Amino acid sequence: MNRFRKMVTVVTALFAMQAAMAQDDAQITFDKLPAKDQSFVKIHSPKDDVQITFDKLPAKAQSFVKTHFPKEEVASVWKDIEMLRVEDYTVALSNGTKVEFLPNGEWKEIKLRRSEIPASIIPSGIRDYVKKNYASSTIKNIKKKRYGYEVELTGDIDLEFNSKGKFLRVDD
Repeated sequence: MNRFRKMVTVVTALFAMQAAMAQDDAQITFDKLPAKDQSFVKIHSPKDDVQITFDKLPAKAQSFVKTHFPKEEVASVWKDIEMLRVEDYTVALSNGTKVEFLPNGEWKEIKLRRSEIPASIIPSGIRDYVKKNYASSTIKNIKKKRYGYEVELTGDIDLEFNSKGKFLRVDD
C-alpha cells in the first residue's frame, strides 16, 4: 500500500507540473515536509486575472472588437485564469463597454454603459421582439447562455430567448 501511495503522489505531482508548465507565469517549487524526508510540490499559479495586450487575444476576438466597435479605443484586456486554464478574456473599451470572450474567441457577454449594443451583434429575432414590445428601451447587456440568450434592457427588464432568438420569458 505504501508503494501505491508513493506512485499516486508522483503521478499527481507530474500531472500538476505539466498543467502548471502549460501556463507561462506558473512557478513550481519543491519543498521538504518538516517531519518527514519526503518532498512535495507546490504550484504557485498566476493571479486569477492577468492583464495582457490586445494582440494576445484570440484572433476571432480581435476581429470581433475591430468589426463591431471600430471607433472605440481598447482601454484594457484581461485574461481570467481558473485552475491553471484560461477561463475567459475581458476587453474594456474607452466608452465603458466590456466584452467577454470564451478561450476560442467567441463572445459570451457584452455590457454597455452609455450606448446601445450594435444591431449587427444582436440576433434578428431578439432585435425584432425588443423593437416591437419594448420600443422605448435599448439593449444594454446581452449574454450567451446554454439555452440561448439573456438580454437586459434599460429600465432593468431582463428577457430570455432561445438560441434562435425566439422569446421565452421575462426573467424576474
